[in-house]
Amino acid sequence: MDNALCKPLSISSAPNALTERIKELNCLYGISNLFENQDVSLSWIMQRAVELIPAAWQYPENACARIHLDGQEYQSKHFKTTHWHQNTPIILNGNHVGDVDVYYIQKPPVCDGGPFLEEEDRLLRAIGERLSKVLWLKRSEAALKESESRYRVLTEQVAEGVSLVQDNRFCYVNPAFCRLFNISSAGEVHDAPVHHPPGDDADDISRLFGSIGDGTLEAKVEEVHQLARSEKTFWIQVCHSPIAYKGRPALLSTFKDITEFKEQQMAAQRMADLLDSENRVLRSSLKERYRLGDILGRSPAMQEVYELILKAAATDASVAIFGESGSGKELVAHAIHDHSDRKKERFVAVNCGAIQETLFEREFFGHRKGSFSGAHADSPGYLDMADGGTLLLDEVSELTVNMQAKLLRAIEGGGYRPVGGIETHLADFRIISASNTVLDDKVNSGHMRNDFFYRIQVIQIQLPPLRHRKQDIPLLVEHFLRKMKGPSGLTSIPGRVMDTLIAYDWPGNVRELGNVLQRYVALGHLDFLSSDPKFATAPIPAELNLRESTQQLEQALISKALRQAGGNRTQAASLLGISRRALFRKMPPA
Repeated sequence: MDNALCKPLSISSAPNALTERIKELNCLYGISNLFENQDVSLSWIMQRAVELIPAAWQYPENACARIHLDGQEYQSKHFKTTHWHQNTPIILNGNHVGDVDVYYIQKPPVCDGGPFLEEEDRLLRAIGERLSKVLWLKRSEAALKESESRYRVLTEQVAEGVSLVQDNRFCYVNPAFCRLFNISSAGEVHDAPVHHPPGDDADDISRLFGSIGDGTLEAKVEEVHQLARSEKTFWIQVCHSPIAYKGRPALLSTFKDITEFKEQQMAAQRMADLLDSENRVLRSSLKERYRLGDILGRSPAMQEVYELILKAAATDASVAIFGESGSGKELVAHAIHDHSDRKKERFVAVNCGAIQETLFEREFFGHRKGSFSGAHADSPGYLDMADGGTLLLDEVSELTVNMQAKLLRAIEGGGYRPVGGIETHLADFRIISASNTVLDDKVNSGHMRNDFFYRIQVIQIQLPPLRHRKQDIPLLVEHFLRKMKGPSGLTSIPGRVMDTLIAYDWPGNVRELGNVLQRYVALGHLDFLSSDPKFATAPIPAELNLRESTQQLEQALISKALRQAGGNRTQAASLLGISRRALFRKMPPA
């Protein structure tokens, strides 16, 4: 054979060398480019790679190739094994996983260095390395797809919302995310910008991603966001985690509705605050438990009233106070207000018995200038004046059913309109009602609405009449005398007068006691307005000699004991709790 036919490429002219180099590069580029095809199998890539190899050899029309990989074999056209063969292994992670073989179908021209050029040996090794990289990428891609598939199945079953974001755009959201943000389908937000998503809850979604800024995070971020929808508040717990997705930075986020937990937590905190407030008020009142505000009394009945007042002051619930006329219902209402969080605002007391039904709206809701003859200026109503504070409805049973209905709407947040006005007002006030009659009877007789009845008496306080706590009378007497400061400078009363006050039943309660003492200080004797003849007029001097008064009392008691004992002095001494000898000493001479 002519030696000119086997001239090696290494000594060829420059144009031929450049041509061979271009063939090599085209081969390697073609193999790499095969991987860029989307959703193609490894078999598809290997089959086309093996068909590219012969064209890069010195004698392409005489060359054929084979790739053996993972038990599969891929051959070029007209493949045939011969003695003219070169091979390179495919190595992946240090393991021999396959081979690339190139054959000449017919004997090539004889050359001193063998049938294959040195450049072809290097090219074959480069092809083996390139195929190894393609194999690694395809296996990684398959593992990623398998992982994504498993993760997708998992995320579609969990109750938490899940999203995957890359380049500030949604790549994936699960069904729970769609339900959480009222999205019809995941496709609606696919590839949508994070900060301008579609849907009615777009602002909420954008707010939840506000902390990611330009979309890059260096560390995990956990947040709790408060959202308001349809007049209801929701709490969403968000966790943003930076990850790598397909070799590039991405953000995996989870969204959990913790509204129920948050509401329980807030309720527990409110209860803790309530107990703390109640305890603070109770502790502050322990120093002076014989009084609370302007209310006086050491009796067990009044101690129970104090406890109820302090508990009511620690809440914002409506309070109904029951008690006879003159028992101090308005003082109790004042005490509740003064110990509550509303103490810095106004306390407005309304005598419901003095409100005419025709003037009800004007009195309670106010009126606008020109709304009726004589309305020369805007005037606030009781609800306006009590805004932020407390509204006392004294003698609440006197309100008619129609008046109750109008007031109930304002109490329950429906608002009210001033007479002559068109705007609706909303006032924040606490209702305290007072009555000297049993409201249940009013409800049963149809004179009080059921809903109004239950709305105004969440907490009930029953005040004891003065006749049921007579041990408080000396304390009350001392208090009234100190306030009156009569011209004689009277600061105490004789024991006989106190005994008379304690013996009286006080139908007018504490108010009547104050009036009786006022007359006593002014006139010098007790004057009861009672139907009981023994209390009708009791002319007792305002000032008596203590020794004389004591002697008179002793003689009166001795006489009474002797009468009861039928003149038997021994029995009389026993009734008086003294010895017979002491009785003889105290008896006047015969």
